[in-house]
Amino acid sequence: MKTLGYVLVLIGIIALLDGCHIGGRHTVIVENNNGKERRIEYHGHAYFTPDSTAVARISPNGMMSYKNGDLEIEAESDEAGKVAYRFNGGEKHTDLDNAEKLSLALAVRDMMKAGHSNK
Repeated sequence: MKTLGYVLVLIGIIALLDGCHIGGRHTVIVENNNGKERRIEYHGHAYFTPDSTAVARISPNGMMSYKNGDLEIEAESDEAGKVAYRFNGGEKHTDLDNAEKLSLALAVRDMMKAGHSNK
């Protein structure tokens, strides 16, 4: 019976660590400049394209979010590493239109200025 208790505690700890992304990389960058807030958050690793205009990949089950003024972008990868995007609270999708590509490029460059790097 004592062994069962240990097993249940161990399962609970594993579930907690997985649910909270503990053990993985979690980064938050928040800046407030005269009431204008910029927030960058990601779990796992996010890599940008060499020209710093898009997301090359995000580690499996990772996520990245960017908010600056009226622009809000969320990007999540599945277990296979396929990235899906959500712009300003809309639906998740994988194919970006030209306006979304431009918004993503501006966000990526801003994240690079704020200290995010591919290293």
